Amino acid sequence: MGRKEAPRRVAVIGGGAGGLCAAIAAGQAGADVAIFEQANRVGKKLLKTGNGRCNLSNTHVSPEHYNRPDFVAPVLADTPCSALRSFFGSLGLWTVTDEEGRVYPRSDTAASVLDVLRLGCEALGVAERCSTEIAAIAPQGRGFTLTARTGEKFFADRVIVAAGGGTSLLRPLGHKMIPFSPVLCPLKTDTESIRGLTGLRCACRAELIRRGKSVYTEEGEILFRDFGVSGILALNLSRHVLPGDTLSLDLLPELPLDALTKKLAVQKALRQNGADLFTGIFHRRLGEAIARRAKSGEISELARIIKNYCLSVLGPGDTQHAQVTRGGADTAEFDPETLESRRVPGLYAVGEALKVASGAVTKCTGATKPAYVCVGPANAAGEVPCVAVQDYMEFETTLGVAPAENATVAVGNKLTIHTDGASVTATTTSGVAEVLVIDGQTVGSRVVVRF
Repeated sequence: MGRKEAPRRVAVIGGGAGGLCAAIAAGQAGADVAIFEQANRVGKKLLKTGNGRCNLSNTHVSPEHYNRPDFVAPVLADTPCSALRSFFGSLGLWTVTDEEGRVYPRSDTAASVLDVLRLGCEALGVAERCSTEIAAIAPQGRGFTLTARTGEKFFADRVIVAAGGGTSLLRPLGHKMIPFSPVLCPLKTDTESIRGLTGLRCACRAELIRRGKSVYTEEGEILFRDFGVSGILALNLSRHVLPGDTLSLDLLPELPLDALTKKLAVQKALRQNGADLFTGIFHRRLGEAIARRAKSGEISELARIIKNYCLSVLGPGDTQHAQVTRGGADTAEFDPETLESRRVPGLYAVGEALKVASGAVTKCTGATKPAYVCVGPANAAGEVPCVAVQDYMEFETTLGVAPAENATVAVGNKLTIHTDGASVTATTTSGVAEVLVIDGQTVGSRVVVRF
């Protein structure tokens, strides 16, 4: 009887969505798989995707949404949205599609996605080595030696780098790296212009102006924050913005200036008190901010401010909350059919480790940027193509109790809001959440939580 060959050892560096999917596919092909994750548990960022609902994919996903359509096309052709849903269905996840083509778990919670991925890994005997940061990969014989930050060493026959944007593991292996930078992130602006507006949302038209010339214009919703602006519109603007730009907000884009001036004159005739001019038009705090900018208080001046509410852009906001990164390993050095390195056989890279997202084309089109995970067919060597884009979460709800009450309120099955009369806090199954906004002190008050 011939000697039975031992399963190939596959090391997956990164326990995010792409890494977990790659581990499952390699395990299904018979490989002995280990995931190395620097955080204390796998899938932390996955829990934040799609406003906590995990937007798995989109029926309209296309190579044209990426900066190298020719490179991405084989991956998407091999694993279209329907195949992705079948993959997750095989793990026991039920999915639904909304009217804009976004695919979500039927449970409407990202935790279900992480749970089925972890159960899938567990069933295949995939080892999880959390709190283990891999600092270097070195080819050795027909495999690789992985060195952890602690000095501990591991051996693998194949390595899949799924460590996300910012990874430095590929450059020492000879790969050309395009510098990483965050995109789809909030914008930091001068704070005087937004004083008192934190937490307010406003539908508007936004225009970036650079040295007197228009750079980019888009309509949507802006969310004012204590440091600047966020929301889908701000995230899309971040693809084009430079420090020093002026962000001009048209707060009533549906009305031309002359029509707005006439309507404000009619509004003024209704109000005895000038401070009430914007009641019925804007949120009180936004109306106050507009009024503060006026020098004369004349209707014509107020109309001009509404049509051109300017903020000075200082740069990106908290880049830790950027939904994607641009940059990464040059895709020309990887096989688009397998995502195997052309320079180092047996080495693979997936997701944001590769330069597949670009500030020129990446756009936030939903409540948050969709997280897309592609998993191609695995062979006996554990060669698995997959692509993952992840995001963060801001969740808005209304309180069923007054903030002054002492209560604990469950929102769905993953978020809990606590009120004690002095403060409002929140926790999730994945840890502590940050309460960004409490708009009111009564039952039904709006609260915004960031995970």
